[in-house]
Amino acid sequence: MRPIIAVTTGDPFGIGPEICLLAAAAPAVREVCRPLLIGDREHLLKVAARLGAGGAASWPDVAGNMDVWGSKQGDHPAVNDWGEGAAFFDLRDAPDRAMDAPTGAVPGPSAAGGRSAVMYIKQAVMLARAGTVAAVVTAPISKTAMHLAGHRYPGHTELLADLCGLAPDEVAMLFVTADLKVALLTVHLGLREAIEALSSDRIVARLRLVRDEHRRWFGADPRLAVCALNPHGGEGGMFGGEEQAIIKPAVDRAAAEGMRVSGPHPADTLFVRAAKGEFDAVLALHHDQATIAVKARAFGSAVNMTLGLPFLRTSVDHGTAYDIAGKGLADPGSLIEAIRLAARLAA
Repeated sequence: MRPIIAVTTGDPFGIGPEICLLAAAAPAVREVCRPLLIGDREHLLKVAARLGAGGAASWPDVAGNMDVWGSKQGDHPAVNDWGEGAAFFDLRDAPDRAMDAPTGAVPGPSAAGGRSAVMYIKQAVMLARAGTVAAVVTAPISKTAMHLAGHRYPGHTELLADLCGLAPDEVAMLFVTADLKVALLTVHLGLREAIEALSSDRIVARLRLVRDEHRRWFGADPRLAVCALNPHGGEGGMFGGEEQAIIKPAVDRAAAEGMRVSGPHPADTLFVRAAKGEFDAVLALHHDQATIAVKARAFGSAVNMTLGLPFLRTSVDHGTAYDIAGKGLADPGSLIEAIRLAARLAA
């Protein structure tokens, strides 16, 4: 049978419910897996009904078919035994369930939304670690909402690491597009902090993780390239010394360990070279160095993948988009790609 993919529905007051419902109903998803939506079923159905009644494109058919999806909560055999299509893992009876937004309320970050989003993630992790689902795919959450709920994680990556008993540096973010894979050295740090955190040891450790996880999930020993930090790769020290003092020694150490790695390469041309097939994966040194390149090339279809977890996890390349939540404008494209990648790699 097709693999079961747990899909957390994200912040209930952002676009997460919309894109999850649309993705789970999409033929491109259902032909490769059985999507299991983790959230508050009553809330999700109300979102679908509200959008369908408002005449949003594609919603009448979607809403009409959701009543038959059924609920699989609380019982692992019930999850495993359904044949095909989508289903809900309903957490409506959980003590921290989402409170429906009042009629006419403006979507936005809230403690209720933060509590619910974290609860959905915890449930998905439990299902994955028990072997009940083949992979976890996550819809967007709000860091502000998580903080309002008392959870002090910078984002999904750090929360997932903690739930698995891992230190933040033991996991990594990898963006995957049709022709580009980009890993991050640092994730949720300010730019000044990210530069101060640079070290040869940290770069070598991250390259080891990327190499090992690329072998694990993509079945090949990757050709790795490391980004420079400064313009023109520092131009021999004219525009900064980090390349000579930190990055090049790390690359040399990694190569001495047998890794297929080169760099540092100027960032303004490296991503183009990688997309043309010269490298299998790029290591970017800070958040926006990676995400600007990835989103400029493939926004709406890129997939965020977490390396180092004991299970497979993918996610979207965008946020909660509170400004369009509830308007029927949300595009499920990135989530569809995240589910399809998870299903392919899980197999």
